Amino acid sequence: MTNQPIHNHLFEQLLMILAEQGISSQQLFELPELGTFKGRETQTIERAKIPNLLQAAVALTNDPTLMIRLGQRTDITNLGTFGFALMSCATLQEALKLLLRYQSITGPGLSFQTLESDEDIILRTYIEIGNPLQKRLLTELVFSQIVRIAQILTNRVTNQSELRFSHDDASSLQAYKAILSVPTKFNQSHSELVVSKSIIKSKITSSNPVAHVIFQQQCEDLLRGLNRIENFSAAIRRMLIQAGGEFPDINHIAKTLYVSESTLRRRLRNEGTNFRVICDEVRNILARQYLAATELTIAEIASLLNYSEPVSFRRAFVRWNDMTPNKYRHDQRLPKQDN
Repeated sequence: MTNQPIHNHLFEQLLMILAEQGISSQQLFELPELGTFKGRETQTIERAKIPNLLQAAVALTNDPTLMIRLGQRTDITNLGTFGFALMSCATLQEALKLLLRYQSITGPGLSFQTLESDEDIILRTYIEIGNPLQKRLLTELVFSQIVRIAQILTNRVTNQSELRFSHDDASSLQAYKAILSVPTKFNQSHSELVVSKSIIKSKITSSNPVAHVIFQQQCEDLLRGLNRIENFSAAIRRMLIQAGGEFPDINHIAKTLYVSESTLRRRLRNEGTNFRVICDEVRNILARQYLAATELTIAEIASLLNYSEPVSFRRAFVRWNDMTPNKYRHDQRLPKQDN
């Protein structure tokens, strides 16, 4: 799984599109509005500079559909943990909930709201960064990405949806239609994607409930900022969650972190923990999510968490949570009471 920031992949795709039009990255960087980019060769960019970059690229190409075409180049695997979490969802509806939960992972200044009518689900976006033109470009890019991702997830193209933009670009409507499979309207009251409720229940071809638990936990870590904590216990925790139960031993972890096993054990003691405690913590996190979010049997969960016998897993779970796995699953599935 790639850990490269999502916006860097966007940057790479933009440079590829420009190259296809005979425009070099040097030509882009030499534009006056991108003076800070002069002489740059590496394909990385600070997230805050994306709006200026997109505006400069559109001005350079004189292509009003550039953002739509850029969004259609989206590779979901380049979205890292968030992309894999989307791929493991059961339906588009579940993927939409994931987007709303973890939207801050995708970048600052972007938020979504969902509305519901009798027949449709409406996904409305709000761009809080950039000048008016940059807001428009970001809106087009985001919705083009969402349409593309939905097509990848379901392996289907549908006209049972509609893309509405609040800005006016009716002169480019035919060009938009040639790129997008979704009917598009301009001069609307809001920028939003309208999707039929029958489509939102479409099954995702790459659905994997076991993997979903793991990737969603990683998204939680990203949301809480755990990946920015500079200590060894956080690094080990991430590695174990990514392993999904097939935990590497401490020697392997130490080599991955470029320290000796004795040094790693000493660092963990200084942080008030040890390798076994961290392993148990991660096993408990995964166990509770498997019980709450999947139909896996206790024996299957025990096997996924590398227990040789279900009884060993049951004992460990009771030690961690003061209840049996079956009791925990039952409690998680009781109807929630409103206060």
